[in-house]
Amino acid sequence: MKKPPVVEKENSERWVLSYADLVTLLFGFFIILYATAEVDVVKFNKLAAGIAQAFNVEVKTGTGSGSAIFDGGSGIIPAPQGGALIDLDLDFVERSIRQRAAELGVDASEIVISRGETQIVVRFAGNLVFPSASAVLREDVLPLLLVVGSVIAELPNEVRVEGHTDSVPVGTSLYETNWELSSARATSVLRFLVEEAGLPAERVFAAGYGEFRPEATNATPEGRALNRRADIVILYDRDETLTALESPFFDLELPE
Repeated sequence: MKKPPVVEKENSERWVLSYADLVTLLFGFFIILYATAEVDVVKFNKLAAGIAQAFNVEVKTGTGSGSAIFDGGSGIIPAPQGGALIDLDLDFVERSIRQRAAELGVDASEIVISRGETQIVVRFAGNLVFPSASAVLREDVLPLLLVVGSVIAELPNEVRVEGHTDSVPVGTSLYETNWELSSARATSVLRFLVEEAGLPAERVFAAGYGEFRPEATNATPEGRALNRRADIVILYDRDETLTALESPFFDLELPE
């Protein structure tokens, strides 16, 4: 006689797999909500880069009412709110400027970006910005200023534009001393950033230092050229903010 067919017992616990997947997804979802409850620009961009790298999607930002996380989505992460000083990541600022310059076909090799304890400095050195004894912006520097201004305009930080000169006395009808010349240079850059690059006027101010903060010796033509410069200084307050590098949860690498 033939043996009766073996009837496999139905596994009544298969629902556990689906339930575990759902719990895992919800866990990740609420971690993202918690992490972005108070948006920090550096944290947001590191999180966005991590999501983009892990899921091979484009992560987008938006306006103050909200932002689209993925292309075409409605979004759950609010955009950064203005008014606060945010501790910035030097690598993020530098990479943003270089990337924006590449998109516009602008050579950004003349821009020097450095970080201090309470600021990031974007520097234009030499005769790139101004001719000697002049506060008129050179045409060649305008695309670079537009690139830098468009990146900084997306940040909530205050910005100080600094004008500097070499030690050669001016004594012209326009500028009696290097104080006036350096202040005029700072104002020229400030006006371009506000009027052409869209930097909010309430977040930017100018300072003129004359020849009293040189970067190089004034004894040589090369040194004097380096001292005729305009610095764009992005300000933040280390005492009131937490950097992304100090947060172990956001220890994500930006994609190359």
